Amino acid sequence: MRVDFDLYVADVYCDLPTGGSTDAVIRGIAWLIQEHVPVINVSLVGPPNMLLQRVIELASARGHLIVAAVGNDGPSAPPLYPAAYPGVIAVTGVDRTHKVLLEAGRGKFVAFAAPGADIEAASLPRGFAPVRGTSYAAPIVASRLALLLERSDRDAAVRAVGDLAAAAIHLGGSGRTLVYGYGCIGCSGPN
Repeated sequence: MRVDFDLYVADVYCDLPTGGSTDAVIRGIAWLIQEHVPVINVSLVGPPNMLLQRVIELASARGHLIVAAVGNDGPSAPPLYPAAYPGVIAVTGVDRTHKVLLEAGRGKFVAFAAPGADIEAASLPRGFAPVRGTSYAAPIVASRLALLLERSDRDAAVRAVGDLAAAAIHLGGSGRTLVYGYGCIGCSGPN
């Protein structure tokens, strides 16, 4: 099945050797909202920030889904953001045997798992390279949600998350768990 949709990318690192800033992330999310992007993936983590939380609340209220990586600071690390904000679809990573990554964050905010190891991603100058981490799992969930949510709409967003949860492969027990959320998206099986 071939599906066409537009892909928007907001550069929050801005070619800076020290990386981006919260202001750059906020500007990126604001731009994506302005462009009517229904599903926004954030594959980075940091400490809580009131302004970032408010922007995410506004995006969610307008029917956008924010998908974010839970981070790679380990199971005993405090929750990282934006993944731990209410309403954000927090994604953890699993390996090829569907075991959670040892370094992946855990908590009641975890919504889904997806492959985050034993995979390859595009690499510069060309080609592919092995990658590992929750930042690589989050786009898998975001892409599946993008197939379910054509435009920003609060009711449709809730349905999309529910439909994805129903399609997830349950790992670690039935229902939502602190480790795998509703289950794995992109793991071998019927999803």
